[in-house]
Amino acid sequence: MIAVISDDFTGAAEIGGIALRNGFSVTIDTSVNSNYDCDVLVIATNTRSLCKADAQKQIKKVTQELLKLNPDFIYKKTDSLLRGKVGDELIAQLEVSGKKKVLLVPANPLLHRTIVDGVYYINKIPLMESNFFGDDFAKGATSNVLDMIGNDYKDQSFSISLGQEMPHEGFIIGNTLTNEDLMAWANLIDETMLPAGGASFFNAILRKIKSERKKTVSSLTFGKKALYLCGSNYQPSREVVRKAKENGACVSYMPSTIFCANNYEEIIQKWSNEIIKIIQKKDKVVIAIDELECEGVEDVSNKINDIFGVLIKKVLEKVSLEELLIEGGATAYSIIEHLGYKKFYPEQELSQGVIRMEIEQTNKMHLTLKPGSYQWTKSIWKF
Repeated sequence: MIAVISDDFTGAAEIGGIALRNGFSVTIDTSVNSNYDCDVLVIATNTRSLCKADAQKQIKKVTQELLKLNPDFIYKKTDSLLRGKVGDELIAQLEVSGKKKVLLVPANPLLHRTIVDGVYYINKIPLMESNFFGDDFAKGATSNVLDMIGNDYKDQSFSISLGQEMPHEGFIIGNTLTNEDLMAWANLIDETMLPAGGASFFNAILRKIKSERKKTVSSLTFGKKALYLCGSNYQPSREVVRKAKENGACVSYMPSTIFCANNYEEIIQKWSNEIIKIIQKKDKVVIAIDELECEGVEDVSNKINDIFGVLIKKVLEKVSLEELLIEGGATAYSIIEHLGYKKFYPEQELSQGVIRMEIEQTNKMHLTLKPGSYQWTKSIWKF
């Protein structure tokens, strides 16, 4: 069995889709248990949203528990843009695993995310000049991967190209321009290394291990009653919601004044009643964020995710859904915590990063996830 630790829920789902694509059976869980019957086990954490100390504590605990299962190896799924606490988590995992070095390959050439001579590029533009995710990086951050991994680990990090001599320990960040480079890095993995990086590198590793496995593709039978939750600030995602509304979709935006009240429980209740009526009448509803009055409100992102979790729980107490579609890893994690869902079985990879799953705790509804920066597949975005 191959084990994977992901720092967010949509990343875990994306790994699950890649395992399916390569013919592997896969289970996604939010904690480590003792009984699994699968080729790939993915543990979905929410460490990207935690402070350094809590993130490292959770990574150490999960790694220790996975090692007891004697997996073939443990892969650390990171954000492809190295957001989050990548260095902090990797050093914690190294300490527990007993490995001396990390081979970190976060690039995704198919999405034009490449690393050349230690510089991260988006569409051939240095990352910090691209404005791709400006708000997610500290002011003054550079596009150099040795800076992105964190100042605490810069002295033990190395930007290495294929063919160069490998350091014996530390963080080895692979320069990656093409998919062929990904495969070449996968072929260099040995028992002394902790493999880590994005979904594309994991795909290359699986192709190397069992390239002869037969791919299984199941047809999509999409349920009638569906709720789409689109809470991303990513402009293309907001544009999808806008166009859907123009084409007749029922869109229910988060009340703009929800943070103006001392207790927004009453507002959430009223909003959930509105959504329930739409589902009962129209079968499908899109929940999204437009404009919010939140000046002076601390920790807005986490509060928004908590509101979504409370909201979806209230809705599901009154109506049955066949499809729940969520955009964004932190949002999805908040919702499954409120609903008490823990174990998932990826069933279909609808497009890269868009994964439809069965939920162990209910056989009535499928859960589909996608990262905020990926595109929804047209096959499910129909009203």
